[in-house]
Amino acid sequence: MQHIDIKTALKYTQKLTLLYVEDDVELQKHTQELFNSLFNLVVVSSDGKEALEYYKKEAFDIVVSDIKMPHMDGVELVKEIKEINANQAIIITSAYDDSSYLLDFINLNVNKFINKPINLNSLLDTVYFVSKDIVNTKMVEVYRKDLESTNVELKLKNDELQSLVRILDSKIAQISKDQTIVAKDINFDELSISLEHLDELQEVEIDISGASVLISLSQNINISNIQVLGEMFKSYSMVLASYPEYEELKIKIETLAISLNTAPENFIKRVDDISILLESFIYVLRMWRKNLVENETKKAFELHASMINDISTIIAIIDGTENEIEGEMEFF
Repeated sequence: MQHIDIKTALKYTQKLTLLYVEDDVELQKHTQELFNSLFNLVVVSSDGKEALEYYKKEAFDIVVSDIKMPHMDGVELVKEIKEINANQAIIITSAYDDSSYLLDFINLNVNKFINKPINLNSLLDTVYFVSKDIVNTKMVEVYRKDLESTNVELKLKNDELQSLVRILDSKIAQISKDQTIVAKDINFDELSISLEHLDELQEVEIDISGASVLISLSQNINISNIQVLGEMFKSYSMVLASYPEYEELKIKIETLAISLNTAPENFIKRVDDISILLESFIYVLRMWRKNLVENETKKAFELHASMINDISTIIAIIDGTENEIEGEMEFF
């Protein structure tokens, strides 16, 4: 029969801990040398009572115990250990005259038995297979916890996306309603913006668009990136301050700038959701300015609802008030 070598055993034993209980000093000495070469930590005891005290203070992956010992025998020790940890891996070393104890150990779910006198090759084989089972069980548990964690993250992400879908559905329905209502008594000539200011808005718009793309593609977004974007929107609102006709739009963009500067960490947490809305807003903003450049002030006016709703939705996500904005939009 081919035995396991130390190098092979170490693949599974080197990170484990072991409690070795043996009152035969000479056997203890030789066996401990093997255990020390295999395990990360080896604690040795000469009687069951002392071993139990060690066990109560330290978690061990494997317990190797003799049966006949002073103060507390192996059966009592195993019973006490199993009361503390029913899944504890235990190897019992037994002489031929210890057969009367075997049924007790079987009922206590002891993993393995090694006959005395101990053959080191057989001991190494036994330790290898028990350690392998322990390591594999730990790996399965790690995978299970990782899977549970992933499922929780996916559920949270799905809940966020569902919330975003509801917001977008409400927003789209509201935009469709608003665009059909254009006041007949509005003088659209009064809604024009000077070419100088439109050029200024275009420059800021380009900066906003570039910053938005970089943020959406970045793997390591930091707070300063978001605050720079906030300052860009603040600059945009300052240009609109010269035009009372665009007071509502100006206030909304200014409010967005404040949210970006005061709660950038919230933006980072929801960057995937916000980036979609931000791109939508920037696109409509570009169309709005283009219509004004071409003196299509009526078309520009019809885009107000879309822009204001996009900004309101982004602010709501940053501030964590999505449910409130949903309710407002449904009752406009």
